[in-house]
Formats: sequence, C-alpha cells, structure tokens
Amino acid sequence: MRPFAFSALLRLSRTALPWLAAVLAPSLFASPAYVTIGTGALNGVYYPTGGAICRLLNEESARHGLHCTVQSTSGSIANLAALAKGEVQLALMQSDVLYHAVHGTGPFAGQAPDDQLRSLLRLHKESLTLIASATSNITTLADIKGKRVDVGAPNSGDRVTSRALLDAMGWRVADFSRPPVISPGNRLEGLCDGTLDAAFVVAGHPNQAIGDLTGRCQARLIPIEGEQVDKLLKQHPYYDRSRIGANLYPGQTSGVNTFAVTAELVALASLPESEVRTLRDVLNERLKQFTRLHPALTTLTWEGMQAGSIALLHPGMLDAVPTLPADTLTASGAVATSGVLPTLPPASSAATPTDGTGTQEGTAPLEGSDTLPEQPAAATLSTSSEAASTSQAPALTEPPTPGSATLAPGHPLTPPEAPASSATQLEAPSPEAMPANPPSHAVGTTTPAGQ
Repeated sequence: MRPFAFSALLRLSRTALPWLAAVLAPSLFASPAYVTIGTGALNGVYYPTGGAICRLLNEESARHGLHCTVQSTSGSIANLAALAKGEVQLALMQSDVLYHAVHGTGPFAGQAPDDQLRSLLRLHKESLTLIASATSNITTLADIKGKRVDVGAPNSGDRVTSRALLDAMGWRVADFSRPPVISPGNRLEGLCDGTLDAAFVVAGHPNQAIGDLTGRCQARLIPIEGEQVDKLLKQHPYYDRSRIGANLYPGQTSGVNTFAVTAELVALASLPESEVRTLRDVLNERLKQFTRLHPALTTLTWEGMQAGSIALLHPGMLDAVPTLPADTLTASGAVATSGVLPTLPPASSAATPTDGTGTQEGTAPLEGSDTLPEQPAAATLSTSSEAASTSQAPALTEPPTPGSATLAPGHPLTPPEAPASSATQLEAPSPEAMPANPPSHAVGTTTPAGQ
C-alpha cells in the first residue's frame, strides 16, 4: 500500500471509530429495561392491543434494550391502581376514566387530582352499547326507565360511562328495578334467561359476546340518542359521537347511533423518557404492521393516534425523533428522516366533538363497517376494550395506595364489598398465540363485561 493511502486511511479511522463507538455503545452496553402494560380481560381488545405493542417492542429489543410483557386486569380503574403501585409501567384506559382521574371528578370525587398521569397515544374507539332482551319491549333509550338494567360491573369503565349517561338523563338508581344478584362471570346472561331487561357495555364492534347474545337469545341493540345525549357530548369532550354499522349482528339491519370513548395509552411522569421514545419510534416505524394485529386497530393512523388534551403529554412524546448528523451520511446517498412528529390535533371542541380522525359530530364514524365487511351471524371477533362478555377478569389483589386512583367513599360505583382475585401477568403473545378471541378459561381466569 502506498504511504499516502495508508496515511489517509489512518486519518479516516481516527475520525470514524470514535463516532462509531458512540453510536454502538448504548445498544451494546446499556442495561436492559422492562415495562409491563396493564390491559384488560383475556377476550377483550385491551389485552391483544397490549400484546401487539409488546410484540413489536420485543422483536427489536436486541437493538434498543426495552423488553415488554402484558398483564391481564379487570380494566381501566384497576390499571390506574396498578400504575400507582408500580405493578405496571404502561396502562390502557377509557378516555372518560382518565379525565376523571386527572381532575378528581366522577368516581374519584373527593380525591386530589392525579397530576402524575401522562398521555402517550390514543387508540381505538369504544362505543357505549345498550343491549335489550328479546322480551323487554324496549325500543328506545327512554324505555329502560323502570326496567331491570345492568349498568356495568362495580369498579369498571362500563359503569363510569353508563352512569354519566343516566345522570345526563336525570335518572336515579331508584328509577330502575333492582336486577338479580348474579356472579360477575354471568353478568349478561340475564338477557337470555329473562332475569334482565337491558345492559350497558362499552365495546368496539363487531363483538363476540354481543354476537352471541343477538344470535342465541335474539337480544337487540338500542340507539343512544336524543337531546340529553347531545348535551352530554357538548359538555364532555372526552366523548364522541359514534354509529355501530348495520348488519354486524343477527337481526341488526340498520346502523345504531350512540357515543364512544377512546382507548388511551398512559404512563406516569416518572417513566424514563428514553423508554417512551423507544415505544413511540417503534410504533411509528411499524404502524402498518401494528394495525394488522387486531381488527379494532385497522383504521388507526399516526396523526389520529396523537394524544389529546385530557392529560399532559409525556416528555418522551414531545421531542423530535433522533436523526444522524448531516456529516455522517454515507456515500450511498442515504438520507435521514426529518424526525418531526405530526402536529398534535386540538382537543375536540364542545360544539363539534371528533373521533380523533377529524370526524365531526354531524358525520359520526360508522363503527365496524369501515373496518370489516358485513359479519355473519356467528361472528367471533371480540373488539371490546373492557371485553363485553359473560365472565369476569380478575381484579388486583390489593387496594390502591393512598393518593392513587380509588373510588370515592359512598360513590354510586363503590360496591359494598368488591371481590378481589389475582391478576395474571403474561408474556406478550405472538400472533399465532394471540387470537382475536382468546378462550375465557385461559390461565385459569374469567373475564368481565367491559375491557
């Protein structure tokens, strides 16, 4: 080798090697980090959604060092408690539950606002669904007054949302006949055996349990609409108009108007920014694959997933995606991306609620039909967040720590004595091991009517 060529190579190595070492050092020597996502019931949507996030993170953990597991819980309120106790680092929850926790209202009235919750992303829509038995003679929302109505399991997101509707209608508990005392795992079966006239469920569509009730028991979906509902949506921006598409269930030949919450991915402010950035970047880069991992995720876009104004954004979601300096581009012409995240959309206004994709209240999105074609009578897709089903997922075994998300004493959502059982922590399932409808008996747990 000629002396001048060797000298040039030596100078190049002195310049390039320190930069290369700086780039490789974090991935080679950084301590691995671990996060657990609090989700919901095994046959709901929160659980496979958490599994989809973990799958994408774990497939690249050798590169970024972040490992992820999924924990099955009884839903939004249980996830808040798990976050406060450090049992999970990420959590899925309904937008209305998140709002109440941040502001110390609703089921958390009398408690200090939780100023440590931070928003990361908003995901799929979850409609409040009113299901009436075949023999109830219920055809409108007003018809449920005086009937036997299940408003959701105690300490559930179902009950938070349904109680908001009942309050808007000016109804009290005394306005309804007391439904029979049943086991948590059989909450909706009364629609089939004649002991229940109607029930509320927060769910995406199409939904396996609702398909079973409409097919096996001829239960019917009832519209949730009217002047009081319009006022409710104008007063609370965390609710959006929604419409359940026609022909998703047996006997349901027309669309059903209602309103919806969104599933929010949240964390505490203490979660390291580097871990949040890793999650953000992986989902951004692999969004197309993410949306294919469950039917409820198929219509998501990165712009629509940007968190609204319910809670403060986590700092890890605010900065630009890191890019290589201009002088590190290779001779091949590879160009680094700008790394600028889309502008966050404004929160839905009181007068024109949106669904996170810019759809205004006059044009409610058609839930179900835009995601999947018309479903047969035996449709088996479960797209409920708090898993609308006929069984109950385990609750967390310990009460939340002081100052964490707990129900206010004497609040209508607080049961006399809430049952408790162990939560189930599972490794993120692969697509083959994570069907849209995991069996309700998996790992010995039961599942609730909700997330």
